[in-house]
Amino acid sequence: MRTLILVVSLLSTTPVLAQDTPAIWRDPESGCTYFRLGDPLSLRFQRDGLPDCPDARHETSLLSNGQAAVSRDDVRDVTRAIEGLSRRLDDLRREYERRGRF
Repeated sequence: MRTLILVVSLLSTTPVLAQDTPAIWRDPESGCTYFRLGDPLSLRFQRDGLPDCPDARHETSLLSNGQAAVSRDDVRDVTRAIEGLSRRLDDLRREYERRGRF
């Protein structure tokens, strides 16, 4: 039984091992960093969500005019709205189940 579990776990990692590692390419003109996997290029992002470009932080600070783009209050309001919609959808689902239409 242990052998079977070991074999299955090794076989399940095979697709991961078969993937190519993306190469990193930096554009000499803009200085932006891209991932290259085969032919297509995709922009690499930093941990804070900004593009990995030298001017990205400067451009976003100019756009925000000293204000945060999204505040904690905004996130809290959106979260509450989503939770409210989810509750309403659950109520509708229960109502349809009660009527036998779902």
